[in-house]
Amino acid sequence: MNSLNVLAMFWPMKVRKAYRFQVYPTPEQVMQLSMTIGCCRLVYNLALEQRRLFSRNGRNLNYYTGADDLPALKKEFPFFAEPPSQCLQQALRDLEEAFQRFFRKDAGYPKPRRKFVHESCRFPQGFTVERHRLKLPKFGWLKMTAQRKVKGRPTSATIAREGDRWFASIACELDMPNPQRREVSEVGVDLNVITGAVTSDEQILPMPRTSPEEMRQLARLQKSLARKKKGSLNRAKARRALARFHAKLARRRRNAAHVISSQIAKQHTHIAFEDLRLKNMTASARGTLETPGRNVAAKAGLNRSILDVSPGQVQSMTKYKAAWSGGECVEVDARHTSQRCSECGQHPQDDEATDHLPHGRVTRDRFICPLCGYEAHADINAARNILALGRHRWAASSKTAGGSLWRPPL
Repeated sequence: MNSLNVLAMFWPMKVRKAYRFQVYPTPEQVMQLSMTIGCCRLVYNLALEQRRLFSRNGRNLNYYTGADDLPALKKEFPFFAEPPSQCLQQALRDLEEAFQRFFRKDAGYPKPRRKFVHESCRFPQGFTVERHRLKLPKFGWLKMTAQRKVKGRPTSATIAREGDRWFASIACELDMPNPQRREVSEVGVDLNVITGAVTSDEQILPMPRTSPEEMRQLARLQKSLARKKKGSLNRAKARRALARFHAKLARRRRNAAHVISSQIAKQHTHIAFEDLRLKNMTASARGTLETPGRNVAAKAGLNRSILDVSPGQVQSMTKYKAAWSGGECVEVDARHTSQRCSECGQHPQDDEATDHLPHGRVTRDRFICPLCGYEAHADINAARNILALGRHRWAASSKTAGGSLWRPPL
């Protein structure tokens, strides 16, 4: 074990953690927050359009050029002087980060922020957190429901509107003791639409699905919104009702993802997932006017089912929770994991002599290997194949590091 690993055993680990609580602003504070969010969105969109125009002329702008333009913008449009300046600056930082992700090819070109979709503002300093209240610059104290104590050094406070509710996310930086060495426990996890999360040790962890009655209720709310006259009070009321319903479903998905990810991260030190590529999986099949797509409605229904169980959320939560406990997550190639036999490790297409045989997944839940006769639940078989691929990754990583599979995080 090298000196860096020995040092990591005794040096505390820096962790960024967020606490999310519901806040209850007064009607006056709701108006102020709504105006602040609108100004942040407008500053973001104006800066984005400015970058587009200047890039066509060969000039590159950044956060600092946008921040230097804020005083002139406030002078020309006095309403920009009402919200806290730091919130407007954070909107520019968000745009800068969006462009950095674009330059790294981690995301596409930044898009304008939309009303009723991007409803948040961030305070990087000047706020105070107490047990049941939160103080924000220019807003005063907000009543807050805090089920647990905020630990660490608060670094930012983000206020977001979800439907007709308001939430505060307090980001903190704290020192966590390096996790104690645990016995290595490896697992493969298959995330799918029907059963949720299935592990290689035969655990089935279901994700809540939107029920048919909820789908009908969602359709009724969407139809009600579409029928209302634009700009009317009834349309605003229908939009709030639809937003409340979407927020309810999102909270349920988030809670289930926390429960599943915590269970997996606590029980295992090495976790393997499929590289799902959700953006490609949920792409529309609509096509273009020249080459229209096929089975568009069926693909749209599949996309809704995939997003309904939020596999990406489960995966990302498991990653950071595993890191906190000294674990490790890897993503492996998803090809043929549901068709290859986890017992003999073979697929009919591996050999020309058996290429004519069908793969072993005979039904949605049943797998029977055509080569060795092994029979298992199809999702458990897939999870075991994912685990086998993960073991190859961990073995290669261990050889490169020159040590055991367990390594304290640096």
